Amino acid sequence: MVQWYTAPELQSHHDQSFQTRRAGTRTLPPGHDETSFRLVIEEFKAVVGLENVATDEELVDFRDPYPLSEDEFEPSAGLCPSSVEEIQAVLKIANEHQVPLWVCSQGKNFGYGGPGPRVAGSVVLSLQRMKRILEVNEKLTYIVVEPGVTFFDIYNYLRKHKLDLWVSVPALGWGSVVGNTVDRGHGYTPLGDRQHFISSMEVVLASGEILRTGQWAVPNSRSAHACSNSFGPQIDGLFLQSNLGIVTKLAIQVDAAPATFMNVKVHCAEVEHISPLVDALQQLDREGITQNHSLITNINHFASQEAPKHTHQATPGPLTPEAIARLKKKYNTGYWRCSFDLYGPKTLVYARWTRIEEVVQERLPTARIENTFFEGENGKPVDNSKIGTLNAGVPAMRAINLASYNLPADGQGAGAHIDTTFILPCHGETVLRWFRKASAIMEEQGVDPFIGCHVFPKYILFVQGFVFDKTNPRHREGGSRVVKALLSHAKTAGFASYRSHIQHMDAVQDLYSFNNHIYRRFVGTLKNTLDPNGIISPGKQGIWPARKVGPLPAGKM
Repeated sequence: MVQWYTAPELQSHHDQSFQTRRAGTRTLPPGHDETSFRLVIEEFKAVVGLENVATDEELVDFRDPYPLSEDEFEPSAGLCPSSVEEIQAVLKIANEHQVPLWVCSQGKNFGYGGPGPRVAGSVVLSLQRMKRILEVNEKLTYIVVEPGVTFFDIYNYLRKHKLDLWVSVPALGWGSVVGNTVDRGHGYTPLGDRQHFISSMEVVLASGEILRTGQWAVPNSRSAHACSNSFGPQIDGLFLQSNLGIVTKLAIQVDAAPATFMNVKVHCAEVEHISPLVDALQQLDREGITQNHSLITNINHFASQEAPKHTHQATPGPLTPEAIARLKKKYNTGYWRCSFDLYGPKTLVYARWTRIEEVVQERLPTARIENTFFEGENGKPVDNSKIGTLNAGVPAMRAINLASYNLPADGQGAGAHIDTTFILPCHGETVLRWFRKASAIMEEQGVDPFIGCHVFPKYILFVQGFVFDKTNPRHREGGSRVVKALLSHAKTAGFASYRSHIQHMDAVQDLYSFNNHIYRRFVGTLKNTLDPNGIISPGKQGIWPARKVGPLPAGKM
């Protein structure tokens, strides 16, 4: 059995997530029988070692831990290489025997499929053993890491070496810095949208060749990770959410620890207040006041990290107005809570705070606004461990509790969630209209609207979470209906997702339909050129190789 984490708490969370779903069915790679696949497995073992190949009951760590459909996306095996050389050898075997590989880093993309493959019978290629922190440059504020490095790993490294740097962390710190970044995940500091702060990357192509981007393509360049500019087309983006190659090293910019830090919270009482709130945030960005992206959550979303729903309301169905009123009182907040942060010298932070108060008072006179301030000691930057929040670059696991929100009071079942995230313009009325429609869709299935809005300068990542009991077929069917309805409404409204569960990747890619789906055809042409056998993550983001990889899962919604 592959050991994922040395920290007992993280391994316990891992086991609880993966070992509470029903055992999968035996699935072979397309075109293989037991005899031929057994020979392939022996070749893989010779490369990565017997203990780093998982089959049969050990595949529990390589399945989607939060499935809506339990039998469609089954892996045939799991491999954990430790080096680029081992990846190259695995690719050679996969090409020779035409075995599809589904690539992941830590496999913690929960709500979107985890490590589970799009094509049933794929071999999951997990890079979690590639754990080297290759460089940390405090002066130029960047790091270079391999895919197995987690946010906890890099945070602990910075603490151990007393470096005044913060890495922007996502909601759960056990995931891969590389994996989260290349899947367009984000953190909460000023450099939180990490995809836009990639300096360079190393990629292994399906042929086994190694590609480096930006200034890293220049041998012995002293600017290798200081500047992402290339000479000619900028190709880093081709390897985001991509099946064109395997990212094995990544250089990203990180934040310098600031002199002071201020968390700002805005509490808005009623549902309709999200409209002026969004417009206020957009104004503050236009004026250059805000520094990181804002997070807006509705009341049951942030309450979910404290206790399951049955403690708030005994009756089934969405929260009643009375239950919502009790939660508002309990948490001293409104229906919406918005959080963002200010960083830098004290005088500048307070100048920004003054302007924030003015704009919020003007646009939201009934809102309550508050701040919590931290300052470094003896002229040093502020110590983020004393702040202890994601917004200060401190990884945590608290958000894992969200998955258990809708479990029954008798203690049975196993928590899960699936997320559907749409890109909306940063326009208050548009966001309110979408929320009302999304709420109606979710309430039709007897669940609460579970909303997290990540507000960037020009757009919003509007996350709708469907939280369910993965042991309950009725819950899983309800989740499928919710996602189908949301995607249908998004198509009508002219919106699309930027991230998707494996089950819905084709449906989301269909939304990008301009000029007879030329985007999909263009990327497909690159796929067929770079990976003619179609072995790297076929079907990822709805991009398929021309070579048929065998009977495909239906991907039904």
